[in-house]
Amino acid sequence: MAQNLSSGSLLKPLVRDRQTEADIPSGYGKTESYLLPKDPAWMFLFWEITQSTFEFIKSQYGEAVLNAARTIIRLHDVTDVALFNGTNSVKYYDMPVLFEARSWYINAPESGRAYIADLGYLTDDGRFILVTRSNATTLPPGHISNIIDDKWMIVEGDFQKLLKLSGADYIGLGASELMQVVGQRWKLTELTPSGAPTSWSSFTLHLDKVQEEDIWLNADCEIIIYGSASKNAIVSINGKDIELKDGKFTIHRHLSAGDIVDLPIHARNATGDKTRHINIKALREQGK
Repeated sequence: MAQNLSSGSLLKPLVRDRQTEADIPSGYGKTESYLLPKDPAWMFLFWEITQSTFEFIKSQYGEAVLNAARTIIRLHDVTDVALFNGTNSVKYYDMPVLFEARSWYINAPESGRAYIADLGYLTDDGRFILVTRSNATTLPPGHISNIIDDKWMIVEGDFQKLLKLSGADYIGLGASELMQVVGQRWKLTELTPSGAPTSWSSFTLHLDKVQEEDIWLNADCEIIIYGSASKNAIVSINGKDIELKDGKFTIHRHLSAGDIVDLPIHARNATGDKTRHINIKALREQGK
């Protein structure tokens, strides 16, 4: 099986300034692990393993066996696996890990696949002792979709719903600004991949553009901000509380050339006496 697919330090967020404003517990007394997609090539695994879990495993297998064993992440490819039982993955990959690290970046063997990460011990005789199993996560394919819609329409009610789902109101992006972003993206689809005009585009406009320029290029960019918080945390972005789904959140933010994104993210408990702050900043630089 493939080795060394992970890194504890190779990838870092764009810019992250962490400030602990009050004491936050180092753990929540439960053995669990979560696997998050970062991009088509990387995933992020974080976990907590309680002392009682270590003691139970030690009582089952013996301290000598565990001391001689290696601690690993066993990454399972579970694409199209209806019910994963630990042994029926398409394939798996072992990589060394330190349990004390509590988080790890994992380089995906292949984009567009579904994965589950097992943390455990690999004994000298080849047995794998499971400590905790993550959720399943699917990576994006890492290539441009070949699906092109000729026509689309959004009525006002649906548009307002999509505006809320996009997270635009959490980060101060109004309806007019969002429409401008949509307009910019619309222009990117004015020509089909073959160069032929679509049914709703202007043939004269495209013809003039091709005649005037021997080569041209359009591109756009957005960032995806995602994370998770403790079960009872109240999370806000840019001062506005957001709704967590199973303890997780995701927002998309359009990034124009020269645009600077500054998103303060706060988490607090119900009484507000314990908080945590993460500030994510990004700058898009685009050469001519």
